[in-house]
Amino acid sequence: MSRKPIAIGAEAVLYLEDWLGMTVLVKERVPKGYRRAEFDNYIRRLRTINEARAMLRARELGIPVPRIYDVDLVNMRIRMEYLNGVPLVKFLMSNEGLNDKVINYVRIMGNYVGILHRGGIVHGDPTPANALVVDDKLYLIDFGLSEILGRPPNAQDIRMLYKLALDLNVTLRSFEALHKDQSNFLFTEFLNGYRSAMGPELTDRVKSMVNRIRRMVRYAVR
Repeated sequence: MSRKPIAIGAEAVLYLEDWLGMTVLVKERVPKGYRRAEFDNYIRRLRTINEARAMLRARELGIPVPRIYDVDLVNMRIRMEYLNGVPLVKFLMSNEGLNDKVINYVRIMGNYVGILHRGGIVHGDPTPANALVVDDKLYLIDFGLSEILGRPPNAQDIRMLYKLALDLNVTLRSFEALHKDQSNFLFTEFLNGYRSAMGPELTDRVKSMVNRIRRMVRYAVR
């Protein structure tokens, strides 16, 4: 099987590979010529390790994510299960509109992110583009910007709440980009799923922090 890229991102190339008799998805972090070689190698290695750890931890928490088969820290590759599905973003952009099935996927996505946050993990890019529907089952993908905080959230830990809120602000902004007029509705449904994992107190605290972040941004750009 050729290694023709199926996607090229800001820091990695995705391609399919025949590995041990299986078709696997390979995510390879390519060198960046604008960084010093030693620093570039350190960054790519660290992000590869962080991504693999976050995905393994997510599976332990019960979140559907691709299985990891191999982590190659020489070539900065992660070999993982290839999931042939449809990104949630395509359902949201469909001409069929925001039907009950799609809204339920949004709630499930919110629940998954809430489980991650409750487990002390920040996804980094929790958008509908990184939620994949495979045979009616929703998976979370692309943990390339994830961070393991190492502790469960606390309602009094402002720094941690801020990091969780940054995650949700990415989600809200993605909804605004897709459906400006219905973004608040979509985010509310997302939060309904999030709340079922995080509980009402922590959800309200994180949502309040999201509002605070957005006020700060609006003030800064005036």
